[in-house]
Amino acid sequence: MESVWQIFSKNQIKQSVLNKIGEGWDVVSRAPGRINLIGEHTDYNGGLVFPAAVDKYMYFACRKNGTKTIKATALDLNEQHTIDLTDLKITGTLWADYISGILLQFQERGYDIDGFDVSLTSEVPIGSGMSSSAALEMGILLAIAKLHNIELSKWDAIQMSQNSNHEFLGIKGGILDQFSSSFGQRDRAMLMDCADRSFEYVDIDLKEYELLLINSCVTHNHLLSGYNDRVLECKQALQEIQKIYPHVASLSDDYAIKDVAFSSEVLYKRASFIAEENQRVREFKSALNEHDLGTCGELLNGSHDGLSSKYEVSCDELDFLAANLKSEPGVLGCRMMGGGFGGCTINLIKSSIRDDLIKDIEKKYIDTFDIKPEFYPVKMSDGAGILED
Repeated sequence: MESVWQIFSKNQIKQSVLNKIGEGWDVVSRAPGRINLIGEHTDYNGGLVFPAAVDKYMYFACRKNGTKTIKATALDLNEQHTIDLTDLKITGTLWADYISGILLQFQERGYDIDGFDVSLTSEVPIGSGMSSSAALEMGILLAIAKLHNIELSKWDAIQMSQNSNHEFLGIKGGILDQFSSSFGQRDRAMLMDCADRSFEYVDIDLKEYELLLINSCVTHNHLLSGYNDRVLECKQALQEIQKIYPHVASLSDDYAIKDVAFSSEVLYKRASFIAEENQRVREFKSALNEHDLGTCGELLNGSHDGLSSKYEVSCDELDFLAANLKSEPGVLGCRMMGGGFGGCTINLIKSSIRDDLIKDIEKKYIDTFDIKPEFYPVKMSDGAGILED
């Protein structure tokens, strides 16, 4: 296991986290949240993504308890939940259901899982678009495997997580979040082709610029339904493309969109966004290689415009942040990040303006929506791992 997963030490955990989880655990694991520089909603369309793990983690402390139950405590929520290993089912407590779905995946692979106690605490803001859900899944999955001496590759873990999402939770997403949380490396992003899961690490040096996430602090209640709607719409668009181009396997394959008479404007917009977003990913990498951060910023702006007008997964709050960030001196680009309908914008800004920018945007946002936004400077970091003995 040590040869596959990251190893981290106590000096890599904040003292506040150590104080929360305490001592006397058999296994401590962690998994990071993630950002996606560009390439949104392309993952389940066989396209290109450009994610990175970030320096905000979810931690899991586990010990066997000699029963057939999981006694789970979410320390930040001050909530406890007991999971019966003989009757894994949806309960409506979402964080616990994520754990149940992973447990079911182990059982379906023939592993005999013992009962254990687990306490979890998180630096990854929930609903921010940094994918706290993937951090939860990958961290608990890694802890269960270590606790039971089960050898799993990172790709095994990613597949188990996706299966749980699709089959147990009913969330029909791709693998971008789990991949990012698992494979992350410090100061590097990963350009992945989701069609064949090939990827390369890309060193990131932003010089006097940095990445700042701004959390809109809203999560509209159509997030899951809207996400699944987009998955279905893309499948419908693909079926119409295949009438003209039978060889096309995904919306990210090469074809001439002008040749397709889509049955609705909605399907055309979904397909054209995916094609354009994949091209933006390619151009973003080229701009990075040429140290052209200005072009990187323009591509971020273009991505947001497409996500708002063509893919229609933005919202008033995210559009407000994007519009106002674009007009700020020292901001190269901004876009919404994640599934949509709330969460964060990712912003490429000059480091020297961060404090003034935060004050300005915070005031404008509160004046408009009466909501206080949250701000997270982030650095690219290592992926999921186990605390060394």
